[in-house]
Amino acid sequence: MRATNEAGSTDSPAISVTTDESVPTSVRAPAISSVTGRYDQLRITWSPPQQPNGLIRHYILQRNESTPWNVDVTTHLEYTDDGLTADTIYSYTVSACTSAGCTSSPRSTARTSEHVPALVSPPLATTLNSSAVRVSWTAPVQANGRITHYQLLMNATIIYSGLATTQVVSLLQPYVLYEFVISACTSVGCTSSLPTLARPDEAPPTDLPPPTVHVTGTRSMEISWLPPEKPNGLITGYELRRNGSLIQLTVDRWYVDYDCLPGTTYGYKVTVYNSKGGVDSPLTFGTTFSSAPQGIRPPSLEALSSTNVAATWQAPAITNGQIVNYTLYVSHDVVYTGMAVSTVVRDLSPWTEYRFRVAACTLTGCAVSRDARIRTLEAPPAGLSQPRLTAAVVGQVLVEWRAPQSLNGVITRYELYRRPSNYNDTRGLLFILLWPPGSGINAVSSLLT
Repeated sequence: MRATNEAGSTDSPAISVTTDESVPTSVRAPAISSVTGRYDQLRITWSPPQQPNGLIRHYILQRNESTPWNVDVTTHLEYTDDGLTADTIYSYTVSACTSAGCTSSPRSTARTSEHVPALVSPPLATTLNSSAVRVSWTAPVQANGRITHYQLLMNATIIYSGLATTQVVSLLQPYVLYEFVISACTSVGCTSSLPTLARPDEAPPTDLPPPTVHVTGTRSMEISWLPPEKPNGLITGYELRRNGSLIQLTVDRWYVDYDCLPGTTYGYKVTVYNSKGGVDSPLTFGTTFSSAPQGIRPPSLEALSSTNVAATWQAPAITNGQIVNYTLYVSHDVVYTGMAVSTVVRDLSPWTEYRFRVAACTLTGCAVSRDARIRTLEAPPAGLSQPRLTAAVVGQVLVEWRAPQSLNGVITRYELYRRPSNYNDTRGLLFILLWPPGSGINAVSSLLT
């Protein structure tokens, strides 16, 4: 206090007094900044109120409408908020508190940084046909930013990039399993989904290689085959055909054909099926081992003359292989060998019965026919000696002769000629005697001069 008069003034000793605290005023809005390299944090800073109106005991920080939390005044006037969601707007208020109460600042807002998407769902694949699949997908449950594009990967290769959410993938192989993955991308990076497996529809098989044929004997072959290079579906069965005829329907790829003939060539092909159809393999040929022929008939014979016989024959009823030789026998003598089916046998004896047979041979054996018999034609007798003459009684001569050395036929008669010894004309016969061959070989000539 100070007392003053005309002479001057006098001050009393000073005395201090403090007013009661009040709530702060002029609390400014906090400043919000991002944290370098962190999409899930924001740094909030603030300054003391312009008029604290007392001792600031603590600050209260509130994010959006969440429960406020206290911040000790002994720390720096800042706070790092953690565990936030990328590319999300957050608002903050700060309250300055004295013993009299708190005053809140205006609200400040900020957006967290972008990040790669989270929770990308696998795509959905729908089969359209045997060469096309439709793949569709949805936006990520948590994009963590603006989606700049999607990437569709098939078997780890990018086949589409853009903002569409469906794609028809064509020119695929029938019934081949494909893996599809969708990646969602922001400016920060991409996140891939789990894979989805899908197959186009089946189509008829293609590219079936020819079967392999192994000859196992004279009457059997072993046939095996590989699956088609492009099954284009689930194989349901194989058909095995021999020379166009179905011999086996199986799911195996191996068969032994025991119903074969020796030395015979067969063509085998396989047909493979799935639910959409089948395809044939090329033919594979195999020839069973040969054996001796069966069913060869005797040759057909025709006497051409007294010394020549024509012989013809046919192939065996069952060749059992490739015929490599025919042999014609007369009795036990070989008169022809070769591949012809006819020949003329010459230089035979007249009016003689011969036995012919033919043999047909493969590489592994021969078959011989039964005998066929034929007699050569007749020829004039040969080797007729001169008659023997014996004078008998007066006026008679006994004439005797022998049969020809070679009859060359059936002797039907003998002719006895007589002429004078001084008769020179051999062209005229003076006397002819017909004598049956069965009545003897002598005659008596009478009436002689």
